[in-house]
Amino acid sequence: MIQEDFEQRVVKLQGALLGFAKSLTRDDDEAKDLLQETSLKALVSKELYHDTGSIKSWLCTIMFNLFLNCRRRDLHQQAMIADFKMTDEASEIEEENTFSTTDIQQIMNLLPAKSRTLFALYLQGFHYDEIARRMDMPVGTVKVQIFRIKRKLRSCRQQIV
Repeated sequence: MIQEDFEQRVVKLQGALLGFAKSLTRDDDEAKDLLQETSLKALVSKELYHDTGSIKSWLCTIMFNLFLNCRRRDLHQQAMIADFKMTDEASEIEEENTFSTTDIQQIMNLLPAKSRTLFALYLQGFHYDEIARRMDMPVGTVKVQIFRIKRKLRSCRQQIV
């Protein structure tokens, strides 16, 4: 397929893709962001498209996968913040006892590079087995190291507060 033809087909499908994005996100701004991410990924990865199937289906698959990855990452970040909530009953202001994303990043910078990489994959929403494959480690080792990193982050946070 000629590059211009591919780009024109992607542009022509923007309306339909925006409708699909709105049905996924239920938010206009998020839908527009998702459409932009999808279009960019499709244009960068155009050599992966084989002209044997529907380009619309291919684009919708990209969009759906991007949506799932974004949701997975958001859930992990929320879980991380909830997981590191301090249990100090003496404090009356809850905001002071929770980790912000910035706090987690600052504390993570104190970790060795391998631990940062491992935990970054965890925060991005990868499952233990996916992390194990990427890091070429046993799954049990990944679980233990993530547990230890969480414990270390908690203790660093307690020292800061």
